[in-house]
Amino acid sequence: MSTHISDTVRYSRRSVAGIAAVAVLAAALVGCSPSEEDDQKVITIFGEQGGQMDLNTNSFTLLMEEKFDVDIQFETTGYESGAANEARQVSLAGGDLPEAYMLVPWASQFNKAELQRYGDQGVILPLNELIDEYAPNIADALAAEPGFESLATAPDGKIWGLPQWNDCYHCSYPYKFWINTEWLTTLGLEAPTTPDEFFDVMMAFKTGDPNGNGVADEIPITGSAQWSVVPYIMNAFVSNSFNTGAGANGQPVSLGLDGDTVQMQTMQDGWREGLKFLNKLWAAGLIDPAAFSQGDDTMQGTGNNAEAVILGGATAIHSGIFVSVGQEDGRDNQYFPIPPLDGPAGPNATYQLPSIPGATFVVTKAADETEQKVIMEMMDYLFTEEGHMRGEFGEENIGWRAAEEGEVALDSELEATFFDILVDEENEADYNGSWGPMAQVFETTEFRNAQVAPLDINTQPGYERRLFEATQLYEGKDSDAIFPYWDLWVPVEEGNELSTLTANIESNVATSTAEFVTGVRDPNNDGDWNGYLDGLQGLGVDRYLEIWQAAYDAS
Repeated sequence: MSTHISDTVRYSRRSVAGIAAVAVLAAALVGCSPSEEDDQKVITIFGEQGGQMDLNTNSFTLLMEEKFDVDIQFETTGYESGAANEARQVSLAGGDLPEAYMLVPWASQFNKAELQRYGDQGVILPLNELIDEYAPNIADALAAEPGFESLATAPDGKIWGLPQWNDCYHCSYPYKFWINTEWLTTLGLEAPTTPDEFFDVMMAFKTGDPNGNGVADEIPITGSAQWSVVPYIMNAFVSNSFNTGAGANGQPVSLGLDGDTVQMQTMQDGWREGLKFLNKLWAAGLIDPAAFSQGDDTMQGTGNNAEAVILGGATAIHSGIFVSVGQEDGRDNQYFPIPPLDGPAGPNATYQLPSIPGATFVVTKAADETEQKVIMEMMDYLFTEEGHMRGEFGEENIGWRAAEEGEVALDSELEATFFDILVDEENEADYNGSWGPMAQVFETTEFRNAQVAPLDINTQPGYERRLFEATQLYEGKDSDAIFPYWDLWVPVEEGNELSTLTANIESNVATSTAEFVTGVRDPNNDGDWNGYLDGLQGLGVDRYLEIWQAAYDAS
């Protein structure tokens, strides 16, 4: 989720997977008596980093300190969502708030309910006047992109924080199924177009020895706690946005629309039929036993298996999630997406706004007026062309370069403007030369699609074009049943209640779905199905729907 190979894979190269512990800061403002002038030059920011990146020694941090005459002290956590959210909550609950939070969307950004709650409590500050006074580039961006302004502005007109605006085309349809096309060729098969054909192809993957090693080691379908096997397949039976873990990101992904009526897609007859089909796949041994529990690293280990290519396919925003890009044996070029399956509900694709509702940037009550000014000026710099390129990509000709004559943009109708250089993990000026996804604050369609993208999609530099073309298989096949939760605000007085309902209900759906697929519960058994529905009633699903219906009606 921003989870994109100019975002995901690029940043996963900038960040070896792992969880960074919250850094311990020297108590710069405690236990000493600096002058007020000196005190105002020290700004603490809670930020997120990965791998070899060190925000406190990062060359872009040093540039910002010099440019704005400020000492930036970062409290840091990693990109893994569970640990990042915990670290952020610890930071908020502690006695010493940072002056600002600068987060990445898929890790621990604030959701809308939190923004309103912390705003009402005075923990975070409204940004409207600060933007007007100190941030002309942010003001211009809000005026130029109505969707950005709408996402950032609460119903009372206050801007409690800024989301990242990221017009990532391939992120708009995150649940693509990437199939091993070499195996299809080896077995003389066509790409499946219906659930029944999908089952037959996966069975052939399991039994036909497509990797040719004489061993029954093939895993037709895998997944992870973050990238569920469910949504792509389920879309053939009922339109859905279902996902788990980081994919759900605390959002109401079980909901959908029947006309203008908000309903639980995960309580519909179509959902049950989809569970029956998924259970059939499981019972036939076609789904990886670890698919509902393993992390992305373990899933990618399956795709990267050293002994042989053993993976048939997976649902993911891009194939780099489950197989490393640029491998010597070229196995990553075996996986290409297939269109949505044409099942009882028709060929549905899940559209999601690629910009996540909430905020990655907030200013807290710990910032005095001088610090507020400096923080806003720094953020405003990231909205300039110079600041954006330097902050997200690094130094020119190290992290990126200008487009050269004859190079083609991702959208061939646009003039190519820049080339995103793959990270040199041996060069600190490269891997520690930018803020990466933390600085991806405002990216329009025009900006993203003007980057250089080689025509050969089977190369690492051409991977972004590969994702662009893959998404064209899904565009326009999204359903009117998709619930646009990103456009809605819930009244602050219902925020705590809704947070509890969301956590309980979405968690229950995710757990129950895994149980139905794996046979712990039987989707063919009326008692098991009705017990699941009763359980959701007991968790307050009617109230959950009532709150979201009111928010939808108000929009």
